[in-house]
Amino acid sequence: MNLAFRRRSLLSGLAVLAPTVPAAWAQGRWPQRPIRIVLPYAPGGSTDASARLIATPMTQSLGQPVVVENRPGATGTIGAAEIARAPKDGYNLLVDAAAHGSNHALYRNLPFDYTRDFAPITQLTVSPQILAVHPSLPVNTVAELVALAKKQPGTLSYGTPGNGSAGHLACASLAWHAGVEVTQVAYRGGGPAVQDLLANQISFTFASVSAVLALVQDGKLRPLAVSSLARIAPLPEIPAIAETYPGFDINEWAGLYAPAGTPDAVLDQVGEAARTALAVPEVRQRLDQLGAQTIGSGRAEFTAWLTQHRARMGELVQVAGIKPD
Repeated sequence: MNLAFRRRSLLSGLAVLAPTVPAAWAQGRWPQRPIRIVLPYAPGGSTDASARLIATPMTQSLGQPVVVENRPGATGTIGAAEIARAPKDGYNLLVDAAAHGSNHALYRNLPFDYTRDFAPITQLTVSPQILAVHPSLPVNTVAELVALAKKQPGTLSYGTPGNGSAGHLACASLAWHAGVEVTQVAYRGGGPAVQDLLANQISFTFASVSAVLALVQDGKLRPLAVSSLARIAPLPEIPAIAETYPGFDINEWAGLYAPAGTPDAVLDQVGEAARTALAVPEVRQRLDQLGAQTIGSGRAEFTAWLTQHRARMGELVQVAGIKPD
């Protein structure tokens, strides 16, 4: 084989490989244009707050605008599907909630796979939920709510941000622990569920601290308990459900993802920008006020935690008989 032929062969091979390399990487730098974070839920709630609070400091770190777009519907699966099929170049990201760890156990015919099609980058936050009722409901404790549900089986309704959401899992788990029959009303996000609770259209809901704290403090909603193992600082007088049903611990949380196959260097850069954003004092203070604990885990740590969480939620879905209504 002569030298000229070998050179032509090498150039031909590089030409074939070139389209698989993102243009930004071919030029040695990323990012070169705005970055989009899809939030697959309606505005409002802790996941929405987490995404929007980190967007500005991430913009400063990355040197390009980071824009949050809401794509609600089908318990987060519409927005998630959009990112699952997005280019693997780091310009399309996903901030998802607890449904990311439970939808796999509820839906069998999704057009994507939560484990295969996403690259976990970092867990942003974990947020306890508040079990709240309309003030007109004649209950003040979890025990009284359970007693009323037993007295009127099937008549009490609870609102959720959708099937498989942390609110849905918490309500269904409480009903299973207590042995009561209640009816789910699924919404396109936590905000609409809270609005209907305010309007006395549903009996109760589990909602993030950020969504209901001000309403609780103003007396517009009545808190009965929190979903974490221990009481929370914003409402220290409100008991944890675990004080009645030991081990009860179902919280909302937010994680940051990219399409699987995104270059490791991009994932690392995005993760570092997100962790830097979470460390900004104003961001941390605001999240603390909303009852959200910042996490900022690394890729390997988040992936390991997510694997364990999916297994636990899958078991809960099975034993509690939770169905995608």
